[in-house]
Amino acid sequence: MPLQCLIFSRYNLVYDGNADSVTLPGLNGQITILPKHITMYAKLQAGIVTVKKDGEANEFTVTGGFVQVLKDQIRILADSSEHVEEIDLERAEAARKRAEAAMKKAPSTESSEFLKAYLLWKKSTVRVKAAQKAKARSHWIPKPK
Repeated sequence: MPLQCLIFSRYNLVYDGNADSVTLPGLNGQITILPKHITMYAKLQAGIVTVKKDGEANEFTVTGGFVQVLKDQIRILADSSEHVEEIDLERAEAARKRAEAAMKKAPSTESSEFLKAYLLWKKSTVRVKAAQKAKARSHWIPKPK
């Protein structure tokens, strides 16, 4: 019996489907959830969520959030999330460079400007890595411009 997997970002429902397993970026490392897992709640760090069903894997970025695991359902509440194959690699790389420049221009590492830039850098770095990984696979098709 598969898990029902729901991935929510702050703005919308990103994924709603069944899964044989879901691998998440927990604070202390990867967590893999299988059907009939014990109920649990965990905080997520920025990374990639892999949803496997019938031998196929769908990957989604998350930039932190929480996961709620129930007997037959997993709910991921992410700060932001998107399907990896929807990422425009060039835009993600440009965003990372802008964030790096903003971090260098910030008056100090404790300033709000630095923190905002750091969070954008973290998000864009996850997106770049995920898109590069997807691009390395032969079936990856870039998002049309």
